[in-house]
Amino acid sequence: MRNARTRTPPTWIPIVAAAVLSVTAVVAYANSLRVPLVLDDNLTILENPGIHEWQRLDRILLPGRELPVSGRPLVNVSFALNYAIGGTDVFGYHVVNLAIHLACALAVFGFARRALRLPRVAASLQEWSDPLAFAIAAIWMLHPLNSEVVDYLTQRTESMMGLCYLLTLYASVRALDPRRRSAWSAAAIAACACGMACKESMATAPLMVLCLDRVLVFDSFRQAIAARRALYAGLVSTLVLLAALMWSGPRIHSAGFSSGVGVWTYLLNQTVMIARYMRLAAWPDQLVILYGWPAPVTLGAVLPYALFILGLLAATVVAWARRPAVGFLAAAFFILLAPTSSVIPIATEVGAERRMYLPLIPLVTLFVIAVHAVLTRIGMRSRSFAVTAFILFGVVSTGLARETVHRNGEYASPLTLAMVTVERWPTPVGHEMLGQQLLAAGRRQEGVSELRLAVDGSPRAHYTLGLELYDEGQLPAAIAELREFVRLQPLLITVIPAEIVMAKAYLQQKDWPDAVAQARDALGKQPGNLDARAVLADALLSQGAFAEAATEYSAYLKGRPDDVRTLGNFGVALIGAGALDAAIPPLRRAVEISPRSSDARRNLAAALLDHHDVAEAAGQAREAIALGSRDPVVYDLLGQALALAGQWNEARVQFNEALRLDPGYDDARQHLARIEPFR
Repeated sequence: MRNARTRTPPTWIPIVAAAVLSVTAVVAYANSLRVPLVLDDNLTILENPGIHEWQRLDRILLPGRELPVSGRPLVNVSFALNYAIGGTDVFGYHVVNLAIHLACALAVFGFARRALRLPRVAASLQEWSDPLAFAIAAIWMLHPLNSEVVDYLTQRTESMMGLCYLLTLYASVRALDPRRRSAWSAAAIAACACGMACKESMATAPLMVLCLDRVLVFDSFRQAIAARRALYAGLVSTLVLLAALMWSGPRIHSAGFSSGVGVWTYLLNQTVMIARYMRLAAWPDQLVILYGWPAPVTLGAVLPYALFILGLLAATVVAWARRPAVGFLAAAFFILLAPTSSVIPIATEVGAERRMYLPLIPLVTLFVIAVHAVLTRIGMRSRSFAVTAFILFGVVSTGLARETVHRNGEYASPLTLAMVTVERWPTPVGHEMLGQQLLAAGRRQEGVSELRLAVDGSPRAHYTLGLELYDEGQLPAAIAELREFVRLQPLLITVIPAEIVMAKAYLQQKDWPDAVAQARDALGKQPGNLDARAVLADALLSQGAFAEAATEYSAYLKGRPDDVRTLGNFGVALIGAGALDAAIPPLRRAVEISPRSSDARRNLAAALLDHHDVAEAAGQAREAIALGSRDPVVYDLLGQALALAGQWNEARVQFNEALRLDPGYDDARQHLARIEPFR
């Protein structure tokens, strides 16, 4: 290892840099702090039971499968803390996302200023290490390509992993100082382990540290390994943690070799995406939040992009041999992109701008160093150099910040975000997103039209369209769409709510056997799903299978003991099964929970009447009528209770009122006929 130049930097520089970066970050992202939930945010925050029970550490650390935070326990912990403090208010989540992004920028600054002082770095760069590091950090922080990670709450997975990655690199550079080698090596290993618990892309960190050492510190890989064997071993050992987190296949149906997308197909798609990422890094004017799914393509169709990427890889190899520092930065770009943009298929997204969060750093660094080299080569003196560099930095950073503010504004309206997505990168998934937002905005006809455009390429559009048709009461059409979705995507977790809606549709059509079968299918996939159990119980009750229905209602009420409607149905099922004594307590409980529910009082009145508690039955029926009930059954129940009490005239009034409300109500007519002799 060559000796580095010794120069003690002023202690005030990091403080001033941190203050300026902090203020700039707040200014650039101030209009993002109330951005609503988008896309997977609903799964991450609203439909993630683990963060709702933040006292249950086991549920936080082991969230359910196929969630965006599955296998990423530290990120889920952060969301649980957000939920514990502010519930579902988006403000707190956005503050944390911005704070993490700022922390990453500070880490970029800290790492860059130290890396630029390493032995093999050119003297001209070492001399300007602090302003160069600040420029790299600020431009990266303000770049609108990173706005997705800040504005899209779920992508905290990327920024938390990025922070851990950067801290690993920073600590590894600090560990070169023999005076505090052990402490900083331990810090690097700890940061690397934390990153493995945030996102799988952290897997390349040990390799990155080794490459950095080889290019900027040591003369060979062998020398690097001999000098820092303990550090490298510790970093590599953190991969065991990643393997343990991935062992259960937390997102096996959305990512990996079993996701249904071929390696070759995915790789060909990535040539197009990587080329687009680089274009957006240079000119970020057409940002897109949703690029759709990998499409079947041929090599011929993407040949220009493939040749472009191969050319870049070849240039990287040449640069590594002739200009190692430049070669390292180019290699770092590809290494950082490799986990998501090479041969490991991600079935749910062909590309995502957040994947450029860390890879953007070496590109920005190359840009800053190139500008520095040009200004140096044209022979500017120190003062002229500083003024020119400052002006260029101001122009670039201001332009980037302006675009970031504009992009934040697009996130503020989910409908606008969907519209620009389809305009800039039209895909079936984009049309589905737009259809959902149009429906939410009350523009039903346009929304349904977008969904019908989406169904040919986005199976999930069948699900969304099916839900809309169900809400409109078009039950056969809704069932057809939902059934097609289940056929096309049988392994996705969303087939369970689709099957539940189908069961409800069958129930409304009085097709009891199909309702029972569909609900049982949903329960088979997720035995703890209470919604599926409730539909199954309702179908069994309607079918007259009272004992089975009572069993299902009982299981459901263990999870939701205060569901008034289900308590009433449970009581009805118990009565039908001949367990009258057991039926009264849940019916009483329903009245206690909802004393102003006329339906709850009607059910209790019926049970009490069967139990021969005539006076209380009459009281409950009167309460139901006082609450405004116009149900003829209530008047009939009150009439029966009055007749049993010998109050014939009052009973006759109630039976007549029941018949007035429903002239075809034969039970009331029969009861009235029975008391005619007692005029």
